[in-house]
Amino acid sequence: MPAWRNSYEICGLRLLITSSAGNPAPFLPPQTEDFVSNGDAHLSIEFFEDDRAAADPLKYFFPPKFSLVKEDTQFAFMGINGKERQLGTISAERDRGRMGLPCLDRPWRIAEEREFVEEALQGFLRAALQCRLLAECGTFLHAAGIAMNGKGYAFVGHTRAGKTTLSRHFPASNLLGDDLVAIRETEGFMLFGTPWPGREGGRVGSGGVPLKAIFNLDRERPKGLAHMAPAEAVAELAVNAPRLGHAGEEAELLGIFSSAALALPIYNLSLGLHDDVHAWLEGFEKKEEQP
Repeated sequence: MPAWRNSYEICGLRLLITSSAGNPAPFLPPQTEDFVSNGDAHLSIEFFEDDRAAADPLKYFFPPKFSLVKEDTQFAFMGINGKERQLGTISAERDRGRMGLPCLDRPWRIAEEREFVEEALQGFLRAALQCRLLAECGTFLHAAGIAMNGKGYAFVGHTRAGKTTLSRHFPASNLLGDDLVAIRETEGFMLFGTPWPGREGGRVGSGGVPLKAIFNLDRERPKGLAHMAPAEAVAELAVNAPRLGHAGEEAELLGIFSSAALALPIYNLSLGLHDDVHAWLEGFEKKEEQP
């Protein structure tokens, strides 16, 4: 029996993590504890102790680059190190995943060993969640997610587009994420927070709200707001979605973003570095409410 188990709700999906390789909690983002939940799992992840990983974690998980390969009966989570090495698997139904690790409770010989194990553990967890999200008409998205008055707004942008800076204009109660959020189509589109903040000491929030608009941050454009044509919106959203690399993934992403472009207003947005984004979004909401 696994010695450790816990349940979370991330992106509206209930996730059960079990481990016979020690306690994985210190290897998860600290904010993961805000996502603890109960209920039947949509996705179960098992971490088990693997002698190959334990023999030399630094070599086994180096470099920390990963991809997902679709096979006949499963998805293989591969480490890329000159040649690909299978590190874990996800079932074809996208509801179960298994990955071998060294004992997580042991002392580490050097700090890099622990760092690479953490990268691999979180990489596998993100891959399994993204794989399941795609099956549920959803995806991760590189964006700042804001919840205001029960409505969700995603501010999409490339690295250094200003997502983290923008998020600092809002109190923690409004923030779902400053770098990686999720969108998912149910009766309409929902916006969810994830436990993964940006690298600059960012913040995240749990839960989800109905998604009402998407803004593509682009400081190269003239200052202001402009509607995006559906084809342009799909292309820009696709650029900002994580890729796992498996067969069929691109078609799934394009289907989700095509639905979003038809269902939601999507804009190009250019703001100055010192603009009050909180006040701007309040003004945007008031205009949208006007008949």
